[in-house]
Amino acid sequence: MNPFLINTYIAPEYFCDREQETKALISNITNQSNTIFFAQRRIGKTALIQHAFYHLKKKRNVECIYMDIYATQNLKEFINQLANSIYRVFPENKSIGKRFLDAIKLLRPIVSIDQITGTPELSLDINQTTQYEKTIPQLLHFLDNQNIQVTIAIDEFQQILAYPEKNMEALLRTSIQQLKNVNFIFCGSDQKMMHHIFNSAQRPFYASTKNINLMKIDRLLYAPFIKGHFENHKIKIPSDAIELILDLTDCHTYYTQRLCHELFSENKKTIDFSGVTQTIQRILTENESIYFQYRNLLTRAQWLLLKAIAHEEKVVQPYAQKFIQKYQLGTPANVKRSIEALVEKEMVFYQTSLENPYYEVYDKFLMRWIQYK
Repeated sequence: MNPFLINTYIAPEYFCDREQETKALISNITNQSNTIFFAQRRIGKTALIQHAFYHLKKKRNVECIYMDIYATQNLKEFINQLANSIYRVFPENKSIGKRFLDAIKLLRPIVSIDQITGTPELSLDINQTTQYEKTIPQLLHFLDNQNIQVTIAIDEFQQILAYPEKNMEALLRTSIQQLKNVNFIFCGSDQKMMHHIFNSAQRPFYASTKNINLMKIDRLLYAPFIKGHFENHKIKIPSDAIELILDLTDCHTYYTQRLCHELFSENKKTIDFSGVTQTIQRILTENESIYFQYRNLLTRAQWLLLKAIAHEEKVVQPYAQKFIQKYQLGTPANVKRSIEALVEKEMVFYQTSLENPYYEVYDKFLMRWIQYK
Protein backbone atom coordinates (compact mmCIF):
# COMPACT_ATOMS: atom_id res chain seq x y z
CA MET A 1 0.00 0.00 0.00
CA ASN A 2 1.15 3.53 -0.78
CA PRO A 3 1.95 5.02 2.67
CA PHE A 4 1.45 8.61 1.55
CA LEU A 5 -2.30 8.99 1.90
CA ILE A 6 -4.10 11.82 0.10
CA ASN A 7 -7.83 11.64 0.71
CA THR A 8 -8.34 9.34 3.69
CA TYR A 9 -7.21 8.45 7.19
CA ILE A 10 -6.32 4.85 8.04
CA ALA A 11 -4.09 4.64 11.12
CA PRO A 12 -1.59 6.67 13.19
CA GLU A 13 1.47 5.26 11.39
CA TYR A 14 0.42 7.11 8.23
CA PHE A 15 -0.22 10.37 10.07
CA CYS A 16 2.53 12.93 10.54
CA ASP A 17 2.99 14.84 13.80
CA ARG A 18 0.10 17.04 15.08
CA GLU A 19 0.91 15.68 18.54
CA GLN A 20 0.12 18.89 20.42
CA GLU A 21 -3.07 19.55 18.43
CA THR A 22 -4.21 15.94 18.89
CA LYS A 23 -3.53 16.09 22.64
CA ALA A 24 -5.46 19.38 22.95
CA LEU A 25 -8.40 18.09 20.91
CA ILE A 26 -8.67 14.84 22.88
CA SER A 27 -8.43 16.79 26.15
CA ASN A 28 -11.24 19.11 25.06
CA ILE A 29 -13.43 16.17 24.06
CA THR A 30 -12.67 14.25 27.27
CA ASN A 31 -13.54 17.31 29.34
CA GLN A 32 -16.63 18.02 27.20
CA SER A 33 -15.42 21.39 25.95
CA ASN A 34 -16.43 22.54 22.49
CA THR A 35 -13.54 23.26 20.11
CA ILE A 36 -13.03 25.51 17.11
CA PHE A 37 -10.13 25.33 14.69
CA PHE A 38 -9.65 26.70 11.22
CA ALA A 39 -6.96 26.45 8.58
CA GLN A 40 -6.64 26.67 4.84
CA ARG A 41 -8.00 23.81 2.79
CA ARG A 42 -6.05 20.57 2.47
CA ILE A 43 -3.84 21.31 5.46
CA GLY A 44 -5.15 18.26 7.33
CA LYS A 45 -8.21 19.37 9.33
CA THR A 46 -10.28 16.28 8.59
CA ALA A 47 -7.36 13.91 9.13
CA LEU A 48 -6.68 15.50 12.53
CA ILE A 49 -10.30 14.93 13.56
CA GLN A 50 -10.18 11.30 12.39
CA HIS A 51 -6.83 10.83 14.15
CA ALA A 52 -8.27 12.10 17.43
CA PHE A 53 -11.38 9.95 16.96
CA TYR A 54 -9.18 6.89 16.35
CA HIS A 55 -7.41 7.33 19.68
CA LEU A 56 -10.60 8.19 21.55
CA LYS A 57 -12.39 5.05 20.39
CA LYS A 58 -9.39 2.95 21.45
CA LYS A 59 -9.29 4.31 24.99
CA ARG A 60 -12.71 5.67 25.94
CA ASN A 61 -16.40 4.99 25.47
CA VAL A 62 -16.94 7.96 23.16
CA GLU A 63 -19.08 7.85 20.03
CA CYS A 64 -17.71 10.09 17.29
CA ILE A 65 -19.85 11.61 14.55
CA TYR A 66 -18.35 13.51 11.60
CA MET A 67 -20.28 15.63 9.10
CA ASP A 68 -19.05 17.87 6.30
CA ILE A 69 -21.61 20.58 5.50
CA TYR A 70 -19.70 22.29 2.67
CA ALA A 71 -22.24 21.10 0.06
CA THR A 72 -25.32 22.04 2.10
CA GLN A 73 -27.31 25.09 1.01
CA ASN A 74 -29.95 25.52 3.71
CA LEU A 75 -31.26 24.39 7.09
CA LYS A 76 -33.17 21.43 5.62
CA GLU A 77 -30.02 20.03 4.01
CA PHE A 78 -28.10 20.56 7.26
CA ILE A 79 -30.72 18.58 9.19
CA ASN A 80 -30.63 15.73 6.68
CA GLN A 81 -26.84 15.69 6.87
CA LEU A 82 -26.99 15.58 10.67
CA ALA A 83 -29.62 12.81 10.72
CA ASN A 84 -27.68 10.77 8.17
CA SER A 85 -24.41 11.21 10.07
CA ILE A 86 -26.08 9.96 13.26
CA TYR A 87 -27.57 7.00 11.35
CA ARG A 88 -24.13 6.02 9.97
CA VAL A 89 -22.74 5.74 13.51
CA PHE A 90 -25.90 4.17 14.94
CA PRO A 91 -27.37 2.00 12.15
CA GLU A 92 -30.63 0.12 12.51
CA ASN A 93 -28.91 -3.11 13.61
CA LYS A 94 -27.67 -1.41 16.80
CA SER A 95 -29.97 -0.86 19.79
CA ILE A 96 -29.39 2.91 19.75
CA GLY A 97 -30.06 2.92 16.00
CA LYS A 98 -33.42 1.24 16.53
CA ARG A 99 -34.30 3.79 19.21
CA PHE A 100 -33.16 6.58 16.90
CA LEU A 101 -35.45 5.51 14.06
CA ASP A 102 -38.31 5.11 16.53
CA ALA A 103 -37.69 8.59 17.96
CA ILE A 104 -37.83 10.25 14.53
CA LYS A 105 -40.65 8.19 12.99
CA LEU A 106 -42.97 11.23 12.97
CA LEU A 107 -40.41 12.93 10.67
CA ARG A 108 -40.96 10.09 8.18
CA PRO A 109 -37.35 8.87 7.83
CA ILE A 110 -36.51 7.45 4.41
CA VAL A 111 -33.68 4.91 4.16
CA SER A 112 -32.15 4.40 0.72
CA ILE A 113 -28.90 3.01 -0.71
CA ASP A 114 -26.28 5.36 -2.11
CA GLN A 115 -25.74 4.17 -5.69
CA ILE A 116 -22.06 5.13 -5.65
CA THR A 117 -20.90 3.86 -2.25
CA GLY A 118 -23.56 1.21 -1.63
CA THR A 119 -24.05 2.45 1.94
CA PRO A 120 -27.45 3.16 3.53
CA GLU A 121 -28.55 6.82 3.47
CA LEU A 122 -31.15 8.44 5.72
CA SER A 123 -33.24 11.49 4.90
CA LEU A 124 -36.19 13.14 6.64
CA ASP A 125 -39.40 14.09 4.88
CA ILE A 126 -39.94 17.54 6.40
CA ASN A 127 -41.03 20.60 4.47
CA GLN A 128 -42.05 23.34 6.91
CA THR A 129 -39.61 25.83 8.47
CA THR A 130 -41.17 25.39 11.91
CA GLN A 131 -40.43 21.67 11.67
CA TYR A 132 -36.77 22.36 10.77
CA GLU A 133 -36.27 24.51 13.85
CA LYS A 134 -37.71 21.83 16.13
CA THR A 135 -35.82 18.96 14.50
CA ILE A 136 -32.26 20.04 15.41
CA PRO A 137 -32.94 20.08 19.18
CA GLN A 138 -34.90 16.85 18.81
CA LEU A 139 -31.96 15.05 17.16
CA LEU A 140 -29.42 16.43 19.63
CA HIS A 141 -31.55 15.72 22.68
CA PHE A 142 -31.97 12.12 21.52
CA LEU A 143 -28.18 11.71 21.53
CA ASP A 144 -27.90 13.47 24.88
CA ASN A 145 -30.34 11.04 26.48
CA GLN A 146 -28.45 7.85 25.52
CA ASN A 147 -26.13 8.01 28.57
CA ILE A 148 -23.00 7.92 26.43
CA GLN A 149 -20.55 10.65 25.53
CA VAL A 150 -20.93 11.83 21.92
CA THR A 151 -18.69 14.16 19.95
CA ILE A 152 -19.97 15.75 16.74
CA ALA A 153 -17.43 17.29 14.36
CA ILE A 154 -18.92 19.75 11.86
CA ASP A 155 -16.50 20.49 9.02
CA GLU A 156 -16.69 23.68 6.92
CA PHE A 157 -18.92 25.17 9.59
CA GLN A 158 -18.76 28.65 8.05
CA GLN A 159 -21.19 27.37 5.40
CA ILE A 160 -24.10 28.15 7.77
CA LEU A 161 -23.58 31.87 7.04
CA ALA A 162 -24.64 31.21 3.43
CA TYR A 163 -27.98 29.66 4.44
CA PRO A 164 -31.13 31.70 3.68
CA GLU A 165 -32.24 31.05 7.28
CA LYS A 166 -30.49 33.78 9.26
CA ASN A 167 -31.22 32.36 12.73
CA MET A 168 -29.05 29.27 12.26
CA GLU A 169 -26.34 30.32 14.72
CA ALA A 170 -28.86 31.16 17.47
CA LEU A 171 -30.79 27.94 16.83
CA LEU A 172 -27.69 25.78 17.15
CA ARG A 173 -26.25 27.67 20.11
CA THR A 174 -29.53 27.41 22.04
CA SER A 175 -29.73 23.66 21.37
CA ILE A 176 -26.08 23.05 22.29
CA GLN A 177 -26.31 24.91 25.61
CA GLN A 178 -28.86 22.41 26.89
CA LEU A 179 -26.70 19.32 26.24
CA LYS A 180 -24.77 17.42 28.93
CA ASN A 181 -23.33 14.43 27.05
CA VAL A 182 -22.70 15.89 23.60
CA ASN A 183 -19.86 18.20 22.66
CA PHE A 184 -18.78 19.70 19.34
CA ILE A 185 -15.80 20.38 17.09
CA PHE A 186 -16.36 23.26 14.67
CA CYS A 187 -13.79 23.61 11.92
CA GLY A 188 -13.61 25.59 8.72
CA SER A 189 -11.28 26.88 6.03
CA ASP A 190 -12.55 30.46 5.75
CA GLN A 191 -10.76 32.33 8.53
CA LYS A 192 -12.71 35.55 8.05
CA MET A 193 -16.11 33.87 8.32
CA MET A 194 -15.08 31.60 11.20
CA HIS A 195 -13.73 34.63 13.09
CA HIS A 196 -17.04 36.35 12.40
CA ILE A 197 -19.00 33.47 13.95
CA PHE A 198 -16.85 32.83 17.02
CA ASN A 199 -14.96 36.05 17.81
CA SER A 200 -17.64 38.71 17.39
CA ALA A 201 -19.26 39.78 20.66
CA GLN A 202 -22.58 40.26 18.84
CA ARG A 203 -22.77 36.62 17.65
CA PRO A 204 -24.36 33.69 19.56
CA PHE A 205 -21.18 31.54 19.58
CA TYR A 206 -18.95 34.27 21.02
CA ALA A 207 -16.57 32.98 23.74
CA SER A 208 -18.21 29.54 23.75
CA THR A 209 -15.34 27.35 22.53
CA LYS A 210 -11.66 26.54 22.97
CA ASN A 211 -9.42 27.36 20.04
CA ILE A 212 -6.83 25.23 18.22
CA ASN A 213 -4.70 26.88 15.54
CA LEU A 214 -3.71 24.46 12.77
CA MET A 215 -0.57 25.49 10.88
CA LYS A 216 1.71 23.69 8.43
CA ILE A 217 3.76 20.79 9.76
CA ASP A 218 7.33 21.72 10.67
CA ARG A 219 9.80 20.44 8.07
CA LEU A 220 12.05 19.11 10.85
CA LEU A 221 9.22 16.69 11.68
CA TYR A 222 8.00 16.08 8.13
CA ALA A 223 11.44 15.15 6.74
CA PRO A 224 12.01 12.05 8.94
CA PHE A 225 8.36 11.00 8.37
CA ILE A 226 8.96 11.03 4.60
CA LYS A 227 12.35 9.34 4.84
CA GLY A 228 11.03 6.65 7.16
CA HIS A 229 8.16 5.60 4.92
CA PHE A 230 10.34 5.38 1.83
CA GLU A 231 13.04 3.43 3.66
CA ASN A 232 10.45 1.07 5.19
CA HIS A 233 9.72 0.05 1.60
CA LYS A 234 13.43 -0.22 0.76
CA ILE A 235 13.46 2.99 -1.29
CA LYS A 236 16.50 5.21 -0.84
CA ILE A 237 15.94 8.96 -0.74
CA PRO A 238 18.75 11.39 0.14
CA SER A 239 18.22 14.44 2.32
CA ASP A 240 18.52 16.92 -0.58
CA ALA A 241 15.62 15.22 -2.38
CA ILE A 242 13.44 15.43 0.75
CA GLU A 243 14.35 19.09 1.20
CA LEU A 244 13.37 19.73 -2.42
CA ILE A 245 9.98 18.04 -1.85
CA LEU A 246 9.32 20.28 1.16
CA ASP A 247 10.54 23.38 -0.71
CA LEU A 248 8.30 22.68 -3.70
CA THR A 249 5.21 22.07 -1.56
CA ASP A 250 5.98 24.66 1.15
CA CYS A 251 5.21 21.89 3.69
CA HIS A 252 1.52 22.15 2.81
CA THR A 253 0.11 18.76 3.82
CA TYR A 254 -1.87 17.83 0.70
CA TYR A 255 0.77 18.84 -1.81
CA THR A 256 3.56 17.19 0.19
CA GLN A 257 1.56 13.97 0.45
CA ARG A 258 0.59 14.12 -3.22
CA LEU A 259 4.16 14.59 -4.45
CA CYS A 260 5.42 11.79 -2.18
CA HIS A 261 2.48 9.60 -3.28
CA GLU A 262 3.45 10.06 -6.93
CA LEU A 263 7.14 9.42 -6.24
CA PHE A 264 6.31 6.23 -4.33
CA SER A 265 4.02 4.98 -7.12
CA GLU A 266 6.88 5.14 -9.65
CA ASN A 267 8.42 2.03 -8.01
CA LYS A 268 12.01 3.25 -8.17
CA LYS A 269 14.70 1.89 -5.89
CA THR A 270 16.22 5.34 -5.41
CA ILE A 271 14.63 8.80 -5.56
CA ASP A 272 17.15 11.55 -6.14
CA PHE A 273 16.99 15.31 -6.67
CA SER A 274 16.44 15.01 -10.43
CA GLY A 275 13.74 12.38 -9.90
CA VAL A 276 11.75 14.79 -7.72
CA THR A 277 12.15 17.51 -10.38
CA GLN A 278 10.89 15.19 -13.12
CA THR A 279 7.88 14.10 -11.06
CA ILE A 280 6.79 17.63 -10.18
CA GLN A 281 7.09 18.60 -13.84
CA ARG A 282 4.87 15.65 -14.79
CA ILE A 283 2.25 16.67 -12.22
CA LEU A 284 2.24 20.26 -13.47
CA THR A 285 1.92 19.11 -17.09
CA GLU A 286 -1.02 16.86 -16.18
CA ASN A 287 -2.75 19.79 -14.47
CA GLU A 288 -1.93 22.37 -17.15
CA SER A 289 -5.40 22.38 -18.73
CA ILE A 290 -6.89 23.22 -15.31
CA TYR A 291 -4.44 26.08 -14.82
CA PHE A 292 -5.32 27.51 -18.22
CA GLN A 293 -8.98 27.41 -17.17
CA TYR A 294 -8.10 29.37 -14.04
CA ARG A 295 -6.37 31.99 -16.16
CA ASN A 296 -9.33 32.28 -18.52
CA LEU A 297 -11.80 32.69 -15.64
CA LEU A 298 -9.86 35.55 -14.02
CA THR A 299 -9.68 39.14 -15.21
CA ARG A 300 -6.34 40.32 -16.56
CA ALA A 301 -5.71 42.35 -13.40
CA GLN A 302 -6.51 39.36 -11.17
CA TRP A 303 -4.23 37.06 -13.18
CA LEU A 304 -1.35 39.55 -13.08
CA LEU A 305 -1.70 39.84 -9.31
CA LEU A 306 -1.89 36.06 -8.89
CA LYS A 307 1.32 35.73 -10.92
CA ALA A 308 3.01 38.39 -8.79
CA ILE A 309 2.07 36.63 -5.54
CA ALA A 310 3.22 33.30 -6.99
CA HIS A 311 6.63 34.71 -7.83
CA GLU A 312 7.03 36.34 -4.42
CA GLU A 313 5.53 33.24 -2.67
CA LYS A 314 4.57 35.34 0.38
CA VAL A 315 3.39 38.96 0.14
CA VAL A 316 3.10 40.98 3.33
CA GLN A 317 2.41 44.41 1.78
CA PRO A 318 0.48 43.99 -1.48
CA TYR A 319 -0.32 47.73 -1.65
CA ALA A 320 3.30 48.86 -1.36
CA GLN A 321 4.50 50.90 -4.35
CA LYS A 322 7.63 48.77 -4.68
CA PHE A 323 5.54 45.60 -5.17
CA ILE A 324 3.00 47.28 -7.46
CA GLN A 325 5.67 48.84 -9.69
CA LYS A 326 7.76 45.66 -9.85
CA TYR A 327 4.85 43.72 -11.37
CA GLN A 328 3.07 46.66 -13.11
CA LEU A 329 -0.18 46.14 -11.23
CA GLY A 330 -1.63 49.63 -11.68
CA THR A 331 -2.95 51.43 -8.60
CA PRO A 332 -3.43 50.30 -4.98
CA ALA A 333 -7.19 50.47 -5.60
CA ASN A 334 -6.82 48.01 -8.51
CA VAL A 335 -4.76 45.68 -6.34
CA LYS A 336 -7.32 45.89 -3.53
CA ARG A 337 -10.18 44.89 -5.83
CA SER A 338 -8.16 42.05 -7.37
CA ILE A 339 -6.85 40.65 -4.10
CA GLU A 340 -10.33 40.64 -2.54
CA ALA A 341 -11.63 38.73 -5.58
CA LEU A 342 -8.77 36.22 -5.47
CA VAL A 343 -9.29 35.57 -1.75
CA GLU A 344 -13.03 35.12 -2.29
CA LYS A 345 -12.38 32.69 -5.17
CA GLU A 346 -9.90 30.85 -2.91
CA MET A 347 -7.09 31.33 -5.39
CA VAL A 348 -5.15 33.26 -2.74
CA PHE A 349 -5.05 32.59 0.99
CA TYR A 350 -4.64 35.37 3.55
CA GLN A 351 -2.72 33.91 6.48
CA THR A 352 -3.82 35.97 9.49
CA SER A 353 -2.77 33.58 12.26
CA LEU A 354 0.74 35.03 12.49
CA GLU A 355 2.24 38.20 13.85
CA ASN A 356 2.95 39.37 10.28
CA PRO A 357 0.02 38.27 8.07
CA TYR A 358 0.74 37.53 4.43
CA TYR A 359 -0.91 36.48 1.16
CA GLU A 360 0.06 33.28 -0.65
CA VAL A 361 -1.24 31.25 -3.60
CA TYR A 362 -3.61 28.57 -2.31
CA ASP A 363 -2.62 25.82 -4.76
CA LYS A 364 1.11 25.14 -4.39
CA PHE A 365 1.30 23.25 -7.68
CA LEU A 366 -0.36 26.18 -9.46
CA MET A 367 2.23 28.47 -7.83
CA ARG A 368 5.08 26.34 -9.17
CA TRP A 369 3.49 26.16 -12.63
CA ILE A 370 3.28 29.95 -12.78
CA GLN A 371 6.90 30.25 -11.67
CA TYR A 372 8.12 27.77 -14.27
CA LYS A 373 6.12 29.50 -17.00
